[in-house]
Amino acid sequence: MLSLKNSLVAIPRYAILIFIVLFCTSIYFYNGGTLHNPNTIGYSFSRNFFSDLGILSEDNIISVILFAAGLLLVGLNFILYFYNFMKLFNDNSFNSKIGKAGSVFGIIGAVFFIIIGFTPHNYVHDSHIVAVNWAFRSFCIASLLLFYSMYNDKRFESKYALGYLIFSILIFSYIIVLEFGPSPNEGDFSLMFNVIAQKIIVLVFILSVFYQSFGNESFIDKNKF
Repeated sequence: MLSLKNSLVAIPRYAILIFIVLFCTSIYFYNGGTLHNPNTIGYSFSRNFFSDLGILSEDNIISVILFAAGLLLVGLNFILYFYNFMKLFNDNSFNSKIGKAGSVFGIIGAVFFIIIGFTPHNYVHDSHIVAVNWAFRSFCIASLLLFYSMYNDKRFESKYALGYLIFSILIFSYIIVLEFGPSPNEGDFSLMFNVIAQKIIVLVFILSVFYQSFGNESFIDKNKF
């Protein structure tokens, strides 16, 4: 049986490392092309979105498979993570209910991550964009609720609760970019602005998973879960 510590500490760390390897390999095999120039060679970190790796075409099959596999892995990891994170809120208090609600929104965000990987934007653009938007919205809500619950629960160290608050603020900032920022279709600068913003928020996700895994490890050891 999978232990709580493995699902909240070890597996998230390994999943993120494998995700990085899959995406780097997908980038290596990416044939080329950006929103404004389909003739570029290879992947541009300043002009290619991560979703470009999932463009479905005969020349991009390896990248598509690796892209979908990476998001499937991350999505399944977050589903497992938040399902088990709910177990830390093991009473019927209002605070615990908030923590469980935050975990549910985390699971919803994870499902949308999986959908992103299987909705290539060159075929089902609208569905892909809906999945992207709701993935970030769900994780933003999840982080805010978990911050509230953990900050008001003396069992948790406040620095990890504040980690969720900072995470939610950064995700919210990215949502503002998605909703009200310049369209990447407007020109090269707008494209670069959106692409770099996406790279930053993905890095934030990666760092947050590692950071929170140490908080989970400390919590489980102290509270004998």
